[in-house]
Amino acid sequence: MKKVGIFALGGLLVAALLSPAPPAQGIGASLPALTSPAWQTNASVQGLAVANGKAYVGGRFTKVRPPGAAAGTSETTRTYLAAFDQNTGALDTGFNHTLNGMIWAIAASADGSRVFVGGDFTNVDGQTRNRVAAFDTATGALVTNWKPSVSYRVKALAVSGGTVYLGGSFGLVNNVARPRLAAVTTSTAALLPWAPQADNDVYAIDAADDGSRVYVGGNFSTMNGTARWSVASLDPIDGSLQVFPAASAVPNPAPGCTSRVKDIETSGDRVYFANAGDGGGCFDGTWAAEVASGNLLWKNNCLGATESVTVVNGWLYKGSHAHDCAYLGGNGFPQGPGRFLLTQHLDTGELGPWFPNTNTGAPTAVGPLVSATGGADLWVGGDFTTVNGGGQQGLARFTNTGPGAAPAKPAPVNPTSYKAGQVKVNFQTVVDNDDITLTYRVLRGFSNTVVATYTADSRFWNRPWLSFTDTGLPFGSSQVYRIEVTDGSHTLRGNYSAPVTVASVDAPYDQQILADGPTAYWRLGEPSGTANATDSSGQNNTGPYSGVSLGATGVLTSGGNTAADFTGNGRMIGQTSTSQPQNFSVEAWYQTTSGSGGKIVGFGNNPNGTSSQYDRHVYLQNDGRVTFGVYDGSTRTISSAPGTNDGQWHHVVGTFSPGSMKFYLDGVLLGTQSVTAAEAYTGYWRIGADNLNAWPNQPTNAGIDGTLDEVAVYPTALDASQVQTHFDAR
Repeated sequence: MKKVGIFALGGLLVAALLSPAPPAQGIGASLPALTSPAWQTNASVQGLAVANGKAYVGGRFTKVRPPGAAAGTSETTRTYLAAFDQNTGALDTGFNHTLNGMIWAIAASADGSRVFVGGDFTNVDGQTRNRVAAFDTATGALVTNWKPSVSYRVKALAVSGGTVYLGGSFGLVNNVARPRLAAVTTSTAALLPWAPQADNDVYAIDAADDGSRVYVGGNFSTMNGTARWSVASLDPIDGSLQVFPAASAVPNPAPGCTSRVKDIETSGDRVYFANAGDGGGCFDGTWAAEVASGNLLWKNNCLGATESVTVVNGWLYKGSHAHDCAYLGGNGFPQGPGRFLLTQHLDTGELGPWFPNTNTGAPTAVGPLVSATGGADLWVGGDFTTVNGGGQQGLARFTNTGPGAAPAKPAPVNPTSYKAGQVKVNFQTVVDNDDITLTYRVLRGFSNTVVATYTADSRFWNRPWLSFTDTGLPFGSSQVYRIEVTDGSHTLRGNYSAPVTVASVDAPYDQQILADGPTAYWRLGEPSGTANATDSSGQNNTGPYSGVSLGATGVLTSGGNTAADFTGNGRMIGQTSTSQPQNFSVEAWYQTTSGSGGKIVGFGNNPNGTSSQYDRHVYLQNDGRVTFGVYDGSTRTISSAPGTNDGQWHHVVGTFSPGSMKFYLDGVLLGTQSVTAAEAYTGYWRIGADNLNAWPNQPTNAGIDGTLDEVAVYPTALDASQVQTHFDAR
């Protein structure tokens, strides 16, 4: 309330997350990720409201400057308060007031005729104004007959009908006891009987759009003498507590964890909350509740304090320093550098397609601190000094004009020819900061002939690899390829590849594996006495052997490559970590007569010993059934019939992309399961023994007692034709 179709030409197409091409589009959310021009401030912005065609901005700053101006240049004095044109971002030169203290909050009346500011000041333009003041938006003048006296800091403001609600650190309003919460009229500032009592500071306040309740958040542990940690729903007339079951979303303080509500945004029949926690893993996310019932609708547990939330055209935009949203699985990013601006789906809280970014600055080192909208735009204030990598201090403005951000330029591809008359082209999707669904084309030759078109989703934390096989090419001919990407408004082409000569005969097994772009390929063919497994993929994911005998007869009938004998406790662990892979394939050949089962290949969180998180694995049951398993909160498995412990070589491939897991044995698809996302954790690809506790038909052995060969991991879900090709290439 306070803020006011796949096709291929001349070849076969294999790709992750493919779907019919959508209509041309420039952005996926309601706002582009590119900023529109706006003036800057010389220190942080802490209060924002948009009213009557202007953005009113308050904070710690004392000067403002045009967009693009370096710090300390072209400055105009504005002491803690300024106004800017909503449509151009330019300074409103007619709005110029001098305050003697910082502003912490700004709110506008419903009709936009007034803006109310609160903070630490006691004087505006030489006139006494104790911590709150009002301005006429038509004239810019200080409202002379609106001057309540508040005894200490006002941190939060909200306007509902003819009432201004105040929250903060104060104890008195107009010399009447009002511990940290009060209400006055919008017209004369007369003190109203609304008098809830909070035992500690209030940081946020907002009223439901229908006026049925007032929500408050902050550092309090009791409200009206009743235990209420950090959030409460109050009657708008008498300030009494209302039933609010969704408040359970905020955990009670505990050693090492104190989570507080920092911002509240009401919109229609819902209310949205921003939380910031002290302590590792403490609740830092957002949550939503239904106004009428007070029931919780969803809770987003992204780590990294959330300071502001604003609804704009059907999306919830948030300012935070989110650094870990891995709990969302494939729809959330793992631990890494902070992302200071994000958007969320109003119905689910999941992250949407909007990825601009800021940095942090002095003195708070948080980034975005406050946000507001005029209806179709988003204004963001904070302590940042850059936005999207360019200089822009304190204030940023996003509007729904313009085509949005462009996708990144595709990288040059490295095509290979491993089968007669065919060329394989593997390439990684790119990121567009305001559109996750992009259209790609594979172009052949300097004439840029389109040989395939498709769509795929990508995000900055999850860029799937795609694979295209160009068939029917003349033996010995030279071909070049490049990738084109478009979001419907921008089209970019990558550089041409180096020429590739089309093969006239099929390549050996290892070259056919490499043509599909594995991220790890352990051939297990080192001579006896070798300490580490070599990664033939070129990704250098080597790892130590333990309990493994090298030099065994391998699966391949030519080439002289050997295999490795694993005992029931033998293993090899690749030492390169991978964060929550959500598009992958695992592949191995095995041979055993053991009746004790054990893991063949999998993913686990321990680089040295037994894992406490473990899935994405292929294991053998005691009766010789081979099983592929993925964990999504439950153990999801696909298994073969018994008896693969028959002393013969068998080929297994397990694949996963969000929504689907598949398992192949000896080139044949055994089954498919619908699985939304694999478990989110950082781990290591491992061969042999690891934890299988609680998995169906857990075998006696932790690892297979048998011979393994040609183990590979891929960043895509191989398709049936690729799996069959690998099986046939033996």
